[in-house]
Amino acid sequence: MFIITSKKYEFECPYTNSEFKKKFDREIKDYTYRQLRKDFHLSDLYYGKRNDNTIEIHFHRFGKRDLDNPMFVGSIGKGEDKNSTKVEGKFKRKTSNLIISLLIIIFWLFVTIIGFTQNLTAGIILTAITCLAVYIFFWDNNTQQQIIEYFSSYDTPLERQEEIQTP
Repeated sequence: MFIITSKKYEFECPYTNSEFKKKFDREIKDYTYRQLRKDFHLSDLYYGKRNDNTIEIHFHRFGKRDLDNPMFVGSIGKGEDKNSTKVEGKFKRKTSNLIISLLIIIFWLFVTIIGFTQNLTAGIILTAITCLAVYIFFWDNNTQQQIIEYFSSYDTPLERQEEIQTP
């Protein structure tokens, strides 16, 4: 799936706000890129941060770079029920990564146009390389679905999870 513009997402879970924040803080850690490359490059992992009622979640896939992958940025609020939490936010890319990608694509388009003026074969090859570059820049490696799967772990209330874990 390609994510160029932000996409809205919201979900509601049967936790109170304080329970949701405790579980989020317990499961999601804030790692630097250096820590990811050094310690966690051989595992799939969710990472991010929470500032009061604002959350940010990233997904790191085994052996892949993820600096330009989409992330979820949202806010924690009260749900329809007083004992539930509603998270609203967007899947988006970092603006700086998007701008750099677009500049590179524009450069490749100029190179492609110059290639067509010089030689038809060179223009066709450069067009193929440009299409491949667009594909690579904006392919998100199913990060959005992985983060949605993480949010589905919040569907089971905390008391029920403890019952499932203890036989």
